[in-house]
Amino acid sequence: MSNLTENKLNVVLTAADVTAINTNVNTINAKLPIGILNEDQRANYKAIDVGNKVFSEDVVTELAISGAGIMPAFINGAFIQTDLSFFEQMDALEANLMNTVQRVRDLKRIAGHEAYSMSLAVYKIYECANAAGIPGAKQAYDKLKARFDAQGRPSDGTEA
Repeated sequence: MSNLTENKLNVVLTAADVTAINTNVNTINAKLPIGILNEDQRANYKAIDVGNKVFSEDVVTELAISGAGIMPAFINGAFIQTDLSFFEQMDALEANLMNTVQRVRDLKRIAGHEAYSMSLAVYKIYECANAAGIPGAKQAYDKLKARFDAQGRPSDGTEA
């Protein structure tokens, strides 16, 4: 359990910063071609791992060396090369964005942890104040305890 007085984050982004971040995310999305898969396509499209990538690179090399007399006209090695180049670009972009997403998730987790942990401490103080008969504590305690009223009871509303 963390120290309640420790507050790793005590910041709120300015409206301008939120707008700038969202604008930049929208810019990224606008620069990317449309390529949205449905669930069936996601399940059935072949993935490319390191071995498959090396294989595809070898195919491009072989097509450049000896493909002219062997491959039919409908096989376009330039398409494979273009797709591989784009794959590499998307792979690097994905890694960068995943690092950003992880950072956002971590910041969100820290902020949520700090807010909820301190809220639980405040609730416990109201609980003690209510038990001690401190004026004004009962109304706040009753409102806050509603969060926990259903816990530990059967879902049909009867007492456990």
